[in-house]
Amino acid sequence: MNEKRINLNINDKNLYLNILKNDPKNYEAILKLGLIDVNENNLSFAKEKFKKLLKINVTRYEGHLNLSNIYSLEGDILKANNILKDFLINIQENIEIINALAIKLSNLKENGSLEIHINKYIDKYESHILYYLKGYILSKRDRISESEVFFKKSIKLNVNFWNGYQDLLKQYEKQSRLTDFKEIITGAKKIFKNNIMLTYYEALYFFRVKDYKQSLNVLTNNEAEKKFLIQKNDVVLADYFHLLSRVNEKLGFFKESYSFAIKRNNITLNFKENKIFKKELILDTITVYKNFFDKPSKQNIINVSKGINHSNLTFLIGFPRSGTTLLDTILRSHSKTLVLEEKPYLLDVRHDFYKNHKINDILKINETEKIKMQKQYFSSFDYRPDKLIIDKYPLNLIELGFIKTIFPDSNIILAIRHPLDCIISCVLTSFKMNDGMVNFKNIHTTSFFYNECFELLFKYFNYYEINYHTVKYENVIKNFKDEINKLINFLNLDFEESLNNYHKTARKREKINTPSYDQVVQPIYSSSINRYKNFDEIKNIKTDINRWINQFSY
Repeated sequence: MNEKRINLNINDKNLYLNILKNDPKNYEAILKLGLIDVNENNLSFAKEKFKKLLKINVTRYEGHLNLSNIYSLEGDILKANNILKDFLINIQENIEIINALAIKLSNLKENGSLEIHINKYIDKYESHILYYLKGYILSKRDRISESEVFFKKSIKLNVNFWNGYQDLLKQYEKQSRLTDFKEIITGAKKIFKNNIMLTYYEALYFFRVKDYKQSLNVLTNNEAEKKFLIQKNDVVLADYFHLLSRVNEKLGFFKESYSFAIKRNNITLNFKENKIFKKELILDTITVYKNFFDKPSKQNIINVSKGINHSNLTFLIGFPRSGTTLLDTILRSHSKTLVLEEKPYLLDVRHDFYKNHKINDILKINETEKIKMQKQYFSSFDYRPDKLIIDKYPLNLIELGFIKTIFPDSNIILAIRHPLDCIISCVLTSFKMNDGMVNFKNIHTTSFFYNECFELLFKYFNYYEINYHTVKYENVIKNFKDEINKLINFLNLDFEESLNNYHKTARKREKINTPSYDQVVQPIYSSSINRYKNFDEIKNIKTDINRWINQFSY
């Protein structure tokens, strides 16, 4: 969020200088001259003027607020925040200062301090800033219906506050509440006449209701296209290219669809927050694992200790875009399952272990260490011993060796989809970045990553005696009941009618944290089968992937 500065568009500097000749301590004139200095980037001059305001009248908030903003611009965040805190503690409570401190804490991502600050003042003052930030914190904790209340309060209090509209739009679209989504768009268009993001959301609405031609028309009319392409905000431009890619695919313009996806990927990978991720990190890990688990050594694990009982634990793994979210949604429709949200519960345990251990230590874990790690894992979520726990995290397939060492009695579900469909879908999908997802830059990097993952997986299968069940995405689509019955039998569950209505279960979820959120709320559809055949680019990698096409009998 942008921090508020009091700027009244002062154009006549001489006017205020003349006022000071007759009244050297005129608060308003000094304040406005300081703001002019800020606009002219004369921060040191501005700082002296705002300091002077504190001496003239320490109880007025404007000097404190603007001096705090100067320190923020100079990078002295501690001093900036302390000025505001000191005002609230030692002078008086003031809603402008309260809001400013809330914004600064939000920008610093100090959510703990921000929540304490908000809760202290939110019931005493009506503030669209506090309401919005309260909603934001709740949304980050997946308390979606609660956050919606505060976003609505925020825009009711200030109808010109765009952030509140945007967060509601994001939530409604993710929840597939398209009527509410459209209603917000219609209302916002009356207020925000030249907001390019409203154009994007309008096009997204038409996409979601399957009016693809109208969606493309909204995105590519001359005025809108120019506004998007001159964007200095790369996030907006990436969203624009992503939606263009999706719309063009639906309309059969597959070359354009692929091209826009590549443009989006190039922009996304260059986001500041994504530059920390390196594909080499996960590829190097795979290489280390492949070398270590190269030869069968079952004698090392025959008498391995099992630790605490975990026979109710199942890991759902697979290459991204192989149907794991569909299986997640189907399985969570069963009354006896607890399907975990897609979070790195296992990886957190794994990372803690390897902080102080080497790869060969995995075969030397004693029972005490194993139980400690098992308890760490189960304590990271709301464990239910009466439920079948299903941990869905696709790329845990890379950590199958760690899984079978720490949880030897766990079951494994392997989701499989035609390799070329997986690969093209990964390139076309907009993922939240990590060291795995950065491998999906283009068709070649994705193909290489696919090969590496499955070479490792089959080394695990040779090394360990693994009880696993394969579910083919195409079989779920073509023969749903038979394929799901086999899966349910593998998990020692009884078939329930709710499994047939999985999409209704999905619609009841407040938030689905995967790129497939808008697909799993629909009944079974077959258009995603053989998707790769629409894209000429796939020919460049087919030879490299043929062994997996044959391995999985496609």
